[in-house]
Amino acid sequence: MPIIPLRGFIKAVVILSFFAGVIGFEPAQAQTHAEIRELLSKQAITELLYQYPRSIDRLDRELLTSIAHQEAKVEFGKTVFPNWLAYTDFMMKAHAEMLGNNHRITNILIKVRGDTAVSESSGTATLLVRQEGKDDYEERLMHSRYLDKWSRRGGKWGLDHRQTVMDYRVVKPVSAADVKQMYVMGQRTGTADPSYSLFGEK
Repeated sequence: MPIIPLRGFIKAVVILSFFAGVIGFEPAQAQTHAEIRELLSKQAITELLYQYPRSIDRLDRELLTSIAHQEAKVEFGKTVFPNWLAYTDFMMKAHAEMLGNNHRITNILIKVRGDTAVSESSGTATLLVRQEGKDDYEERLMHSRYLDKWSRRGGKWGLDHRQTVMDYRVVKPVSAADVKQMYVMGQRTGTADPSYSLFGEK
């Protein structure tokens, strides 16, 4: 059996690969492009989901507003907000009055359908709220799920509809003396938080 020189072997492989790509692998390339587009869509939606707790904890109205399309509706328990701006106003006011708040988003599942998508994510909130008409507080631990519908408009993803499902809630009374003695919370510096300068945003 004759020995094929290495250079000739490489040349033959390149030629065969070229013709195989032209003739046989276009569907595979199209599938790869579709998969990449889907992954980019999922990443864009994931980052919007992560911006949600950041906007609330930093009391960043502009950031919270940017997550959704303006006409997006929100079902928050028994309350239905007609659009995203109404929901933003509610959330900013409620959290500005709290002594402390911290939110987390986890367990993100996303299904993309072209320029629309749906997602489920889990949210955890720890809140310290002054009791109405009293000097004492209550600590709230809340586990929720966000059932979201998204659409891409002009190349940008945004929220169209959110249904918040409550899974678990604990409310514990805490005296003002205990808060002063036992609780340590970071300063609520809003958009002056050092993370904004880290990302070059402010």
